[in-house]
Amino acid sequence: MKKVVKTIKSDGDFESQYGHFYKWLLEFEDGFKGEYLSKTETQNKFIEGQEVEIEVNTREYNGTKINKIKPASSFQGGGKSFTAAPKDNKTQEYIIKQNALTNACNIVGEDDIPKIIEIADAFKEYVLNDVKPKQSTNGTDLPF
Repeated sequence: MKKVVKTIKSDGDFESQYGHFYKWLLEFEDGFKGEYLSKTETQNKFIEGQEVEIEVNTREYNGTKINKIKPASSFQGGGKSFTAAPKDNKTQEYIIKQNALTNACNIVGEDDIPKIIEIADAFKEYVLNDVKPKQSTNGTDLPF
């Protein structure tokens, strides 16, 4: 729901099992009141005179109803894709090599380092250059 902030008053701070919090008492222009908990001493989510989209959870504490207020979530999930910043080619190659080494270790074990590197290199070549290995350099079939 959208509301216009009328007043904001600090109401102290406290420790909880979730860390240190600062309590703010909010009143909106329509008379609605509630409290907001912030992890920072100088909250910037609610500003007097500005309209804000809020979420409210009402709970009872020692016989008194308390409106717990927080800014409405602006998270846009629901199948939207996240695109990371592109990495340079060298970084991508390092990631592929690390992954190839890990998977080669899973196949060979950790004792035969030359074999690990040989298989890792075959994995890397397949990923980067679409080269499908048939046999290892020592004449034995690779495990894929």
